[in-house]
Amino acid sequence: MPLETAVVDRIHQRYGLTVDRVTFLGGEVDRNYRLTTPEGTPYLAKVQLPVHDGAALGWQEAILMHLVGTDVGVAVPTIVPSADGCLHVGFEYESEPGILRVLDWVDGTELNQVAEHSPALLRQIGATAARVTDALRGFSWPGLPATHHWDIERSGEVIGECIAAAPDLADRHGADTVLGWFTDIEPMLADLPRALVHHDLNDNNILVVENGDTQTVSGILDFNDALFSVRVAEPAIAGAYAMLRKDDPLTAFGHVVAGYHAVSPLSPAELAVVYPLAVARLCMQVSTWTVRGRANPTDYGSMRMRNTLPTLERLLRIDPAVATAQLRQGL
Repeated sequence: MPLETAVVDRIHQRYGLTVDRVTFLGGEVDRNYRLTTPEGTPYLAKVQLPVHDGAALGWQEAILMHLVGTDVGVAVPTIVPSADGCLHVGFEYESEPGILRVLDWVDGTELNQVAEHSPALLRQIGATAARVTDALRGFSWPGLPATHHWDIERSGEVIGECIAAAPDLADRHGADTVLGWFTDIEPMLADLPRALVHHDLNDNNILVVENGDTQTVSGILDFNDALFSVRVAEPAIAGAYAMLRKDDPLTAFGHVVAGYHAVSPLSPAELAVVYPLAVARLCMQVSTWTVRGRANPTDYGSMRMRNTLPTLERLLRIDPAVATAQLRQGL
């Protein structure tokens, strides 16, 4: 039996939903599927097979429950309970135990599928990032991880590990240069404001709707990388991915930072680190997927690399001091 068929059967058994169309959407840890009922109602099914981290489900679901009733300004996923009220259900495929979750579908087109991004959209991305952080204020959970591989505060450590695994990265993809930039600002991080941040507002997790010439952020997905971290991680990461596919990535980044600053003003110290952090995030992505791809190439990894490397190469030519000065002028 194909995995998609097993998913549809389990959803019918436990959720009472009839599904007549299922589309695989990909994913790094979860297998994500768009489900459509005969009435045309869409849902998102997330299958973890095998279970990657069962303990993480508690805080991931708690964050989504925390967001119910908060005003993020855009749509966020809402958990659909099973018929007996469970937030997730067990799932087994070919004797492998897993977990299945169903969420309401959030409408919109992924940012990476939108050909052009207007300055107004980029500023709204920054403003949305600030509102997401505000909405997460007050959330606490004992099992929330202290760190993970994509922790932006660990950029230097992760990039260093990748260089050790693939020494050619130091020169070939500029990892050595980015590592130097991060080392310069790392001592400042301990004194910056901290918050629970989404931490992964990449171009797959930001949804957009277009109405004529108007582009609007419609939704935010995937809170599974959330961390208590430096607050400035949010505009740094959102802005990093907003720079992809841009002839002038720094100007695009400036719009995101300005949008964030208009909602939650950034301190001079935060403005001094936001550009090096953003470049470090893109370097982490290139380095990580290069190393992983040599051992186990995947379509997902290739997709994440496709637009990142050209942007990183452009950014390596922009000195952080010059970038920071331009960002300040744009506020």
